[in-house]
Amino acid sequence: MKTCRSTRRPRPAAFTLIELLVVIAIVALLTGMLVPGLAAARAIARKAVCAVNLRGMQTALVGYLSDSDGAFFPYRENTPEGVLWYWGLELPGGSGEGARPLDRSRARLAPYFAHAGRLETCPDLPYGEPYFKRKFETISYGYGINREMLSGTNGGKTFMSINKPAQTVAWSESIQINTWQAPATPGNPMLEEWYYLDNRKLLPATFHFRHRGQCNAAFADGSVSALMPHWLDDRCDGLVGRPEAPVESAQVTELLRLDK
Repeated sequence: MKTCRSTRRPRPAAFTLIELLVVIAIVALLTGMLVPGLAAARAIARKAVCAVNLRGMQTALVGYLSDSDGAFFPYRENTPEGVLWYWGLELPGGSGEGARPLDRSRARLAPYFAHAGRLETCPDLPYGEPYFKRKFETISYGYGINREMLSGTNGGKTFMSINKPAQTVAWSESIQINTWQAPATPGNPMLEEWYYLDNRKLLPATFHFRHRGQCNAAFADGSVSALMPHWLDDRCDGLVGRPEAPVESAQVTELLRLDK
């Protein structure tokens, strides 16, 4: 008499609850190890984009200077069309801070940007933060030029006045803290774009150490390196500060001097 044998294969054993918990713990551990690395890589990439921007700004400035016999441009100039800044033409008809119309294609350096590669707004400029106050209806780049490289403010110095270009800052990440224009108040300080670098005691700090506590700067020789803070203001994001000790109103700090 034949006996019937089952043809069904045995089912594979399922994970136990303990095994599932172990797997989940391992995945969580690996994720925890991976995420900081990815965040650091993204921060390095953003800093690299910023460095490329700053090299482009300096390339555009050198192009302008080559066509102007080394003479710097004014910070602002009134024209029949509006106020010409080096970062754009402010057109009439604005309705106050944050809504001032700006044509960036008409910037004084705009003709030279095309030869400097693609220029973008610094990716770490905190433009969308609630403590950021807009100046124009559009954003510029997030950088400022050495005040000594603006005619009318430097006693007639030209590009030929720079004795140590590898030690002279031309551009840097720049911002300032505003407490006097709505919606900013003394009790509600806000960041806003700023466009020239100064380090005098009686003026607000204008350097922004937005790359994990460092500030990218382009030097007059075209190199880019990071500045470390000498002092930081603890308001807003705590990253506005000075790369060196401030000086009196008639002096210029070492990083910004052209004739050192």
